[in-house]
Amino acid sequence: MQAICRSNIELLGNLVTKDITLRYFSDGTAITQFEMLVKKKTKSTGKEQVEVFQITARGEQAERLKSYAKAGDGVVLKGRLKNQKDSNGKIVSAIEAEQLSFVGAPSVLYWNKVTLVGEIANKSSLRKSVNNQSYLKLQLITDSNDAQHLVNCNLWAYPAELVAKQAELGDKLVVEGALKKAFSDDRLISPILIDGHTCLHLNV
Repeated sequence: MQAICRSNIELLGNLVTKDITLRYFSDGTAITQFEMLVKKKTKSTGKEQVEVFQITARGEQAERLKSYAKAGDGVVLKGRLKNQKDSNGKIVSAIEAEQLSFVGAPSVLYWNKVTLVGEIANKSSLRKSVNNQSYLKLQLITDSNDAQHLVNCNLWAYPAELVAKQAELGDKLVVEGALKKAFSDDRLISPILIDGHTCLHLNV
């Protein structure tokens, strides 16, 4: 697989975690996990949805978070999807911070944007939602070094219809959308999925 596969995340929201706890690897690198609140309005109803995501930060980012951030602070995050598993093998976090900036005061603005470039590992048939909108479910490989790292994605409307007709397993897609919490009892499925609203088929 080519190194073109990747995931880019941009979030603007507020820190939820009150007490940041650092752990350290044997080489002295710090690691911590924290929760971040992001809001968005749905197009169909106009209602505000609140999402709380668990983020993993390492090294200097983790130490800065411990030293300077407090619950309620506005946070700008750039990162990537990277599955983290607990000691029992359950996927507990899929967002790894690469860059953090602290706004200080709580943010009243929210930003939730994800861009995926990946290879189709699984694809459902085209379906209809309760409001008769076309959608399909995808699993994309977005880590060129780990073919088992799958990102769950819902694709909607015309992009879903296009992928259903033209894309095959192994094809590469660019998907843009937003992060969303997934609800699944399957411990091996990521707790994060992507609500995709735009798609480019790279194999056309």
